[in-house]
Amino acid sequence: MNNNSILIVDDNPADIFITEKAITKVRPGSVIEQADDGAKAIDLLRTGNVPGLILLDMKMPGVSGIEVLQEIRKHEETRYVPVVMLTSSTLGSDIQAAYDAGANSFLYKIHDLGTFTEEMKSVLHYWLDLNISLAETS
Repeated sequence: MNNNSILIVDDNPADIFITEKAITKVRPGSVIEQADDGAKAIDLLRTGNVPGLILLDMKMPGVSGIEVLQEIRKHEETRYVPVVMLTSSTLGSDIQAAYDAGANSFLYKIHDLGTFTEEMKSVLHYWLDLNISLAETS
């Protein structure tokens, strides 16, 4: 697992753009990969290049975010990769379905770059920096 690598999976180019922009502001030098649909994400993960974090859109045509998440959790190489669901949904049933499938957290899509960047800062610190610090002390 490469803790400097982040995979963004989203079918909306504008959401990918703002997510990448926020990551770059918070963690310059991060290796950011993109998949614009669920099938491409699964194919990318099967290459053995396992990111340190996956930011996964819940609602995508074709292979949904939940289906991608289920596939991620099935395989030993990717089972423990933190997956943060990106969503606009506030439906309790969507949130529950993602947690049932193995999501680690949620990040609501906010189209204000400043606010989204602050949210992303917390997510990246928790799932990447904090995990690195804990691993170094073990």
